[in-house]
Amino acid sequence: MCSHFSIASMSEINSFLRELNLPVVNANDDPSNNDEATEIYPNIQAPVLIYQNNQLQLNKLNWGFENPIDKRKPPIFNARIERFYEAKPSMWDQAFAQQRCLIIAARFYESHPTETVKSAKTGRSMKRPYQFKLADQDLFFIAGIYEADHFAMVTTEPNEAVRPYHNRMPLLLEPAEIRTWLFQNFTELVNRPTISLDIRPAE
Repeated sequence: MCSHFSIASMSEINSFLRELNLPVVNANDDPSNNDEATEIYPNIQAPVLIYQNNQLQLNKLNWGFENPIDKRKPPIFNARIERFYEAKPSMWDQAFAQQRCLIIAARFYESHPTETVKSAKTGRSMKRPYQFKLADQDLFFIAGIYEADHFAMVTTEPNEAVRPYHNRMPLLLEPAEIRTWLFQNFTELVNRPTISLDIRPAE
């Protein structure tokens, strides 16, 4: 379960989108926005690409859907892709069908299940965190779904690279696959065996 990812500065994100020739409208274009790389945790806003009003928009949404049973509980921020194919109804059904989005990330993080390290902040033993990025890109897309001003990260079964670290991984997308995720049947994207990742201990 991914509970932490990082994004680049807004200027780097906009440059990345221009390089891909994506006709994006910055729906939250605010000169006061802090143009720095940011660590993203649940309940924090992040720039997300959505297709709305016949245009691709870069909106800032909160990471995590409200808990449908008790809104006082923490948000639900990861959505298993397998839920879309199950007969039993879920809170994700409408979003998977009609409200898909793209999360723009620089890194995502997972903790190793057995390796430990001493925390620099507390001095206590903790599971060693690792950072993951695409091997050939500084920024990359993660499949997401959204509802109103909230989004969730879509996860899938891990490939061989991620499996030693976690039993799930974000559904990573190549630029050529974003149209499929946003508008088409996305079954071909569920398994990610050929995604090449750079993996190293987090600082």
